[in-house]
Amino acid sequence: MALNYTYLILGTIILCCGMVLTEEVIVLCAFIAFVGFIYNYSNSYVTATIETETKKIGQEFDIFFEIQKKVIKNLITYHVLQVLVVTQIRNLLEFSKNEISGLINSKQKGLNALLVNQLEQKLSYLASRETNLSSQVQENASKHIVEGIQSLFTGDNKKKKKIKDKFFEENLAKLERI
Repeated sequence: MALNYTYLILGTIILCCGMVLTEEVIVLCAFIAFVGFIYNYSNSYVTATIETETKKIGQEFDIFFEIQKKVIKNLITYHVLQVLVVTQIRNLLEFSKNEISGLINSKQKGLNALLVNQLEQKLSYLASRETNLSSQVQENASKHIVEGIQSLFTGDNKKKKKIKDKFFEENLAKLERI
């Protein structure tokens, strides 16, 4: 069919330019004939080659799309895992915070109890020392007073005699009232 069109075009050119056949017209006619022959005889080969290349390209696209689907699925899985890891890290952080605050509270309570216990021990020690000290002070004071009174009663000084008499009178008056 294409060859018929080529012959038709060549015939028309030859008739139109029949009288004037220059080199350019001859080259043009030869080129048109060459293209027509090539098209006619190599049409099936070119079509088959184009179809096989088209099938190869189609298969390569199919393979490419399958690989792309797998990559996208893997990326989605990776993203989900990443989100899960972040969530688990947050949960672990909250758990750690709670555990650390509980540990700090328990250690603080233990420290407070220890400090209270030690403070009570120190205060009881100081209280016992104070009791011992006050009893020693009272003992020393009473010894000193008793010694002073004994020295007052055993001595013969005039001042001492007046104090003795006054002491006896006051004490006798107190005894009489009782």
